Amino acid sequence: MAGQQYLNGTAFAALLRAGHQRLHEQAEFVNTLNIFPVPDGDTGTNMDLSFASGINALRRRTAWDLHEAAQAFATGLLMGARGNSGVILSQLFRGFVRISQGMDVLDARGFAQALQEGVDIAYKAVSKPVEGTILTVAREAAQAGVREARSNPPLSVWMETVHAAAQAALAKTPSQLPVLKQAGVVDSGGQGLVFIYEGFLSYLMHDGANHNESASVIRFSPDMRLDYAGRHIVRKGEHGYCTEVLVRVTGDTQEVERKLRRRFEQYGDSLLVVAAGNLVRVHVHTLHPGRVLEDALGFGPLVQIKIENMTEQHDRLSLDGHADTRETAPVVPGKERPTPSGAAAADDAVAADGQDLAELTQPQTQTALVAVVSGDGLKEVLTSLGAVVVDGGQSMNPSTEEIVAAARQTGAREVIFLPNNKNIVLAAEQAREVLDGRLVVAPCITVPQGIAAAAVFDARESAEANRIRMESAVSGVLSGCVAMAARDSQYQGHSIQAGQFMAIADPDVVAVYPDRAAAAVAAVRALMERAQEQGMDPELLTIFSGRDVKTDELQELNRTLASLYGLEIEIRHGGQPVYDYIFSLE
Repeated sequence: MAGQQYLNGTAFAALLRAGHQRLHEQAEFVNTLNIFPVPDGDTGTNMDLSFASGINALRRRTAWDLHEAAQAFATGLLMGARGNSGVILSQLFRGFVRISQGMDVLDARGFAQALQEGVDIAYKAVSKPVEGTILTVAREAAQAGVREARSNPPLSVWMETVHAAAQAALAKTPSQLPVLKQAGVVDSGGQGLVFIYEGFLSYLMHDGANHNESASVIRFSPDMRLDYAGRHIVRKGEHGYCTEVLVRVTGDTQEVERKLRRRFEQYGDSLLVVAAGNLVRVHVHTLHPGRVLEDALGFGPLVQIKIENMTEQHDRLSLDGHADTRETAPVVPGKERPTPSGAAAADDAVAADGQDLAELTQPQTQTALVAVVSGDGLKEVLTSLGAVVVDGGQSMNPSTEEIVAAARQTGAREVIFLPNNKNIVLAAEQAREVLDGRLVVAPCITVPQGIAAAAVFDARESAEANRIRMESAVSGVLSGCVAMAARDSQYQGHSIQAGQFMAIADPDVVAVYPDRAAAAVAAVRALMERAQEQGMDPELLTIFSGRDVKTDELQELNRTLASLYGLEIEIRHGGQPVYDYIFSLE
């Protein structure tokens, strides 16, 4: 294949698998390049899982035409995109869908056009593109590819040029971003993209001989699988069955898609129905998986079936200490607890009256609230304020598909989404596109901001009216936290060693200590100074303790802070991972 001029659809799918295999092999190395020394759904993991979603979409058949392969892969990648790096990656590969229309094969010129088109799409998707990132690497590689393709060389020769240009662009990223230079690393997302191109080049140079297709599929250990599968929407009582079925249909596939969607909406939630060629894929959470199979069988033979008991998964998580065992939700600090409304009220009604899950798909409110958060105590706070909660956040960035499923589950006309983490914002914006603008992303990139926003949520008003009110609420809250460094790093002028505790007044690391309590005091001190600079007169400090914080340590911290600042202090069990303390000053 070293002299091959083009790829058909099946070969293109194999090329993508080779790119993913190389990325998967190097995902942990890419993680080590992350500058922030706290796991944040690390770049390598996010890119790996995102790309795997696209690859899994290609497993539906062994032979593809070019456009169908590009469409299936791009759709799978888009819906599975996690974190900013995964979302940007999904945009980069959308170029192949546009360019491949009407094409039977992909030569160097077409490949170059697809890369350039993807770069244009990705730059438009990012509101403030930053040079020295994956965008830069993708752009310079695409530009080199366009130049090289003018002579329409063999694909392997062409890809050598693209890969070399990507490597050169990656090597320059530290000179473009001072934070990379200080840490002594290249951009992690750019490195992930270089590994993908490296996989492409290896496939083209060696006729696919070094490519093991089975290695392209993510394999989870039992613990990993449990953690991944457990990230479904939080609800009370029976969790039901995560049911997936692939149906081969005849006739109008789009009409079958519409009929299946209408039917499954009657007794399931987290519903996704996607058509491609003569296949329709259904994903639904339901109490009646057998009924799903029977209904799907009425439209054609079942090609694939997967059913997972989410209640069993949840119970195993509970045994591991990750699920909520508290009986009452805490009152939101400084606020009266409102009567649950919207999706939370619907959950309560289902639990109390034993109604079918189909009720959750009926429009009951003008606007619903969906929030991402991790930790049993924090989940309680947000569900008590009427939110449907998607488990995730720092170190567990939910995919676009999970956000879309949560929004659809509410049954509301519009949905306000609280990302509560900056690395989730791009996936949320992508979900907004999938939902045709019905999702409005609130300006909340920290958990305290999300709680403040949720506290003023009104399901009777429009999403835009809620967003405006939330902006005002968020502006009156300062956020901080304490986290233990997972790796050595140079960050924001601090030399940080693994195991040390960082005091953070968002978005800045203000101090580093070997002692967690000292870091907590430093974080609050920085928040108080920031409040004074902004002319605020704070009255209330809320402390959400992480899952590893002991009661005696928390009580001692309370006494120290009370004596230093004379604030009213509310202490709440957050139960969150990663962050030992989360502070909200208002």
